[in-house]
Amino acid sequence: MKRVSMIVCACMLAACQPAPDDEKQRAQAEIPAPVAGGCDTQASRDWSAVGSQYYVIEAETRGETCRDAIATIRIESRDGQTLFTRDYPTLEVALAFNPNSDSSGRRAELEAWITNTSETQRASELPAWPARAARPPNFQPAATRGQYEAARGAQGPLFCYPDGGESNACVALAGANATLLGSLTPERE
Repeated sequence: MKRVSMIVCACMLAACQPAPDDEKQRAQAEIPAPVAGGCDTQASRDWSAVGSQYYVIEAETRGETCRDAIATIRIESRDGQTLFTRDYPTLEVALAFNPNSDSSGRRAELEAWITNTSETQRASELPAWPARAARPPNFQPAATRGQYEAARGAQGPLFCYPDGGESNACVALAGANATLLGSLTPERE
């Protein structure tokens, strides 16, 4: 009697299990379809900095539309270690991104975005931060005065890129260290 009960229970359990093809169809139905017209783009370039230092500058956008995409910029060492990364809504970086771009236009914008805007590519080009001043002239700091002046004094590599409507963020590099110093803005007359 016990054997018959166990066989009946096993048969009932097997009948409740979906067929293997049904499981596959259900799993495929749960996977979201790719977003049509999405704005997932990438760009990358090698950068040979002053002092024989080499870095890889990467950028990407992710979003359902190019207008609402988030752009990420990354600086990596040659061995793939991420030294710096920052995300920006593309609408906030009007100096680099056209809100009406499509994916192919956005790729060209990314390639331009990861081109160093620093004239000399050295931290020493940044304006000095006067001793009792709240900040250096034409510069919105993201670092302390000590960090900023140390980077200027080291005269190491400087990578700058658009980070707003008229400013350029500047990152000082020293080997495997990267410090966001802040944003350089144009002089006003």
